[in-house]
Amino acid sequence: MKTTTDPSERPDEDTYAGSRSENEYSRLRLQHEFIKYTMAGELVLAPIDFRKSGLRVLDSATGDGYWLVDLAAQLGPTNELVGADIAPQHFIPTDELPANISLRTHNIFESWPADMQKTFDLVHQRFVLMACNDANSVEAIRYLGECVKPGGWIQLHDGDMQTIEDGPMHPAMERFREIVRTGFRMMGFNLSPGPKLVKWLTEAGFANVEERILTIKCGKSSADANQGEKVTKMLLAVLENMIGLSQNVPGFPYSMQEIQDLKPELEAELSLVGNHYKTHVVWAQKPF
Repeated sequence: MKTTTDPSERPDEDTYAGSRSENEYSRLRLQHEFIKYTMAGELVLAPIDFRKSGLRVLDSATGDGYWLVDLAAQLGPTNELVGADIAPQHFIPTDELPANISLRTHNIFESWPADMQKTFDLVHQRFVLMACNDANSVEAIRYLGECVKPGGWIQLHDGDMQTIEDGPMHPAMERFREIVRTGFRMMGFNLSPGPKLVKWLTEAGFANVEERILTIKCGKSSADANQGEKVTKMLLAVLENMIGLSQNVPGFPYSMQEIQDLKPELEAELSLVGNHYKTHVVWAQKPF
């Protein structure tokens, strides 16, 4: 197994909406931990018997490969795990990976290599389609579907940031949502792709489509203070990313100072009152 870092194999354009800083990858690991907590330790909801040997799993938009490393610890060494991402510079080094994990470079808006098509028992992707418009999301799912073997499964997980608690107790969270919603809209992105996943997978020809809606509890709303704090830190990091928009997106109506001023207000509000938002996990089977 190897990590692909040959520049000739890299796509021309990095379409990721967030920063490529170490802080962003720390945010993604925080997100992984509280999502895993919310899913009661489960990483895969699709009904796959991982006691079988020789199964193949693809994690699309894998980031640094952290999700796969966690999955490998649960499954053992008999299955082949492949991660793909457009930015290989942040891959976990090969000598730190389990032997059954390989990482390679790929753009989700391109067809997958022929040697990967129809070869995976599970194709997994999460928290990517927020950085796409609807048409690009449908295209990315179609390409992902090429990798699922007949009878195999696809599992997608994405958010719905419209579904926060609002009202007079939550002015900072409402302001946060409006800033993020405005930025995403101006970039042509989608704040809430999660509720559309069932429709998109059904239209892509998948069968046995199922969904679990998760409630991500922020700050004081969480029964576990540590996990609630992780969600708060993640949201503050998202807000920090919006500062770049204030400087780089023409016409963005919020100044860097406005965003900076909101950060302590949001942190205090989540600590005292809490909040939540929803994410959608959807899994479906490719017909035989």
